[in-house]
Amino acid sequence: MSEEFEDAPAMRHQGLSPWLQTAWDLRAAGNFIGGGSGTGLLIIASLGAFDGLYSRVLLIAGLALVGLGLFSVFLEIGRPLRALNVLLGAKRSWMTREAMVAAVLFPLGAAALIWPDLTKLVWIPAAAYLYCQARILEAAKGIPTWRSPLILPLTIASGLAEGAGILLLLGTLALEGGAPEWVAGTLVATIAARIFVWMFYRRRMVGGEAPVEAAAVLIRFSMPFTLGGNVIPIAFLVLAGIQPDIRAAALAAAGLAAMAGGWAMKVVIVTKAAHNQGFAINHSPARGGGESGPGFKPGWREVPKDKK
Repeated sequence: MSEEFEDAPAMRHQGLSPWLQTAWDLRAAGNFIGGGSGTGLLIIASLGAFDGLYSRVLLIAGLALVGLGLFSVFLEIGRPLRALNVLLGAKRSWMTREAMVAAVLFPLGAAALIWPDLTKLVWIPAAAYLYCQARILEAAKGIPTWRSPLILPLTIASGLAEGAGILLLLGTLALEGGAPEWVAGTLVATIAARIFVWMFYRRRMVGGEAPVEAAAVLIRFSMPFTLGGNVIPIAFLVLAGIQPDIRAAALAAAGLAAMAGGWAMKVVIVTKAAHNQGFAINHSPARGGGESGPGFKPGWREVPKDKK
């Protein structure tokens, strides 16, 4: 099947086939990277507070990542002085809702640095923020790889996996005694959820729900992502369990690999597999008294009628 998609450029019809959008670039991907990793870290750290986990390092890191993500969006705005206009579309824009949740998340997170008991509440706006980010992509109906219903669980699962990975990494480097034992289990569970959703997402995109060029990008990325971002972190966790002498280094490597895998996935989906719908006609126009001909949808894989 991969050979079919490798020939995608030859199937391109100038001006008609789907083409890669350029409105959202690495700066836009940075919002989903920082926001997803930051809120994932804050959610896990906040829920861990019920088990006695508290660290200003984790709170600051989570808030900083979310802030960097928002700053990436600010850099992309053509007229930065109009950035506050984002607050005017709460009824129809998930980006507006994301900004409004951020207005709760940052003060609450800052207060938790002073009053540790408030850490137990941080997961609420953090989870809402992560959900808004997933809905931003899903609401972009003109981009087939974004509008899939599976983008919602994929974004959420990846954010949690990235957050667990960062917690392991920071726990090894900056927390006394390292991260709690349950964080490794959380990482395994969230990685499993991410790769499970990714398999179905990729299958649907390759099966005809995305243009062939976008599907080709996902096919090329799938193996490195599966191994580097999901299998290797779990292998490092196993190594940490059987080799106590290198446990700290193995846990840090597992966290780093899980985080990097999620970041790479977001870059690919937002900037490299983000082809638009293109143009198509349902039936070729009839000439004279003749009948209309077959439809025309260049740049898409033809799906048999019995599979539609």
